[in-house]
Amino acid sequence: MAIGDQQKLITEIVSKVLGETAQTSKKFDWFLNKHSKENFGKHFSNIDNVFKSLRGEITANQAKRTVGLECDAYFGGKYNFIFEFDEYQHFSSSRLKSIESYPTELKVYFDLENWKKLCKTHKDSADKYRKSKTTKDFNFVGGRTAQRAYLDCFRDLLPEIQGLNPTLRINEFEVVGISKDDKESCKKIELLLKTKIL
Repeated sequence: MAIGDQQKLITEIVSKVLGETAQTSKKFDWFLNKHSKENFGKHFSNIDNVFKSLRGEITANQAKRTVGLECDAYFGGKYNFIFEFDEYQHFSSSRLKSIESYPTELKVYFDLENWKKLCKTHKDSADKYRKSKTTKDFNFVGGRTAQRAYLDCFRDLLPEIQGLNPTLRINEFEVVGISKDDKESCKKIELLLKTKIL
């Protein structure tokens, strides 16, 4: 299944199981492409340390055009959380480094220890994914991978500061075998969600 197609399918099934519409173009005024003390509050030092550890260039970061980011989906109502679907390219050495620096009290709707293990298992292939791509603030080979890890932190750290519930993440390795929206797939997702939020 092509990258993006599985994300769409899993999002649809999660929506059906939760009984809540997935908002796939939701934007928040605090969800921007650069970190600031204003938006990150008590987690500013965490995200700033992540940025530095990933070799980000702060002058380039602050000089780039400020744009709003989108999450894979947002579930409102009683759920009020961001949903992210992580394909293998998210499990990079940069992502491992960023997760290892998370505050111990951070609440998320996924198993951080499992995400670390997956990073250790898949980092070689994840680090090769579009390795030549760079960004203005991560201007080196592998820079786009580092930026992906940096921005994934936004999705985990910001919700707590901004009044949302913890971020729900499902990864592609948890949904192997799910290729269509049917009763069996819904049951698998329901069981998976029970280990995370239900």
